Parts: sequence; C-alpha cells; structure tokens
Amino acid sequence: MSEQKVVYSFAWYQPEEWELLKRTVDDPSTLDDTYAEWRHNAENSISEIRANGHTINKTSIKIDQLMAWCSAKGLKPDSSARSEYAAFLAQQRAEK
Repeated sequence: MSEQKVVYSFAWYQPEEWELLKRTVDDPSTLDDTYAEWRHNAENSISEIRANGHTINKTSIKIDQLMAWCSAKGLKPDSSARSEYAAFLAQQRAEK
C-alpha cells in the first residue's frame, strides 16, 4: 500500500494584490507591514516546509476573487478564510 503524499498550498500574492489585501481585510494587523517583509517571511516559511521533506505549491491569490468567495460562503476575509480559500484553489487545480 503506497503512502499518499501531502502537498501544502501557500497563498501567494503579487505586490499590487498584497496592497489591496492590506486595505481590504478585517485583520490587517495580522499581516506583515510591507510586501517585502511578507515575501521574505513567506519564502523562509516555504524553505522550512520543503526542508522537512514536504511539497509546497504557491497558490496565486486575486483579492477580488477572494472577496467574492468569502461573501458567497458568508466568511470574513480573515487569515482562516484566506487559508481555506488557498486550499480551495489548490483542490480545484488538482482536479483539473
């Protein structure tokens, strides 16, 4: 019996989407102050996950689509919903 490999999904933002995210979400204080800081921390997190032998995929997030998804689900676009959305996108990509 083969072991199923877990692939982690990491929400990935372009600079303009990051700025929009900071202006849009209910919990901006949970985010890094700048895109450069966020990117540095994100790259470090991804490196640590990969160093532990896990596969990780960056999932590009568009804020307008995130907001529409949250609205349809009745969710606030907080960190939990953003993680759930990234997982949702990864699942959709896997099914294609």
